[in-house]
Amino acid sequence: MIVRNQVWGLPIAVEMTLLAVASFAVVWAYIFWRRGDVKAAAVGGALGVVLPAAALGILASELLKPPTAGILVLPLLNPHANLSSWMVWGASGISLLILLSLLFTAPLIKPFDKIAVWGRDRRVMNALGLLMSAFGVFVALYTGLVLAYERGIPFWHSAAVPLLALFMGVAAGSGLYGLLGRVETGKWIALGSGLAALIYLIHLYLSLIGPAAAAFSAQGAMSDPAALGGVALALAAAAVAMFGRKRPSVVAAGALAIVAVILIRMSLLLWGAWDFP
Repeated sequence: MIVRNQVWGLPIAVEMTLLAVASFAVVWAYIFWRRGDVKAAAVGGALGVVLPAAALGILASELLKPPTAGILVLPLLNPHANLSSWMVWGASGISLLILLSLLFTAPLIKPFDKIAVWGRDRRVMNALGLLMSAFGVFVALYTGLVLAYERGIPFWHSAAVPLLALFMGVAAGSGLYGLLGRVETGKWIALGSGLAALIYLIHLYLSLIGPAAAAFSAQGAMSDPAALGGVALALAAAAVAMFGRKRPSVVAAGALAIVAVILIRMSLLLWGAWDFP
């Protein structure tokens, strides 16, 4: 008997999309800081604090009772943490991303720059930026790894899912800066969106020829407007960003990429299914 996932729905899709946007927004923040664009860097750095914090809040409200929600903050420090769980590693990575983004961004914003004296040392800021970027990439991958290690749902248990999550992070994080009119993000919006669409299509095909539950999920997703719309918008974002290199085109591509990411994420989550004997 095949039973669709009823546990992880729209709120978790939103949570993972917030993480996707933040994951590569912080990478761009470090790049812009290296170029001397402090205002642009501060935007990505601030999002690296706010969006992951909101994501943890959604996760706590969906999966945990309020009294135990605190274990999502650096759960690796909990002596009873299940180290074999990707959720433990992921929540720890998200917590560290928030901390590193805060330390990186505080010196860039007045009046906090007077308190965040470490921002006067370029070597410290470089180290913080590199670590922040590394944890951003990890968080993007985590949103796929936490699904891929769910062996009970064949549609998720695939090596393609972490790769899909990575490129959705590239698309969404670059798309955020595209919305702000930063034309240099255009080719990365195109790359992330195009590869996300391609990988999802390959994933759907492989699922169709896989176990019965995976085939059921793929057939459902392929008839779902969320999946079809997500792939179409991702391809549109890639085309607009690739061939329209002016600011309005990049803004439009950024918006299309972010909407595509949440739609693909929704279809991936909502069509997961167990196969019970």
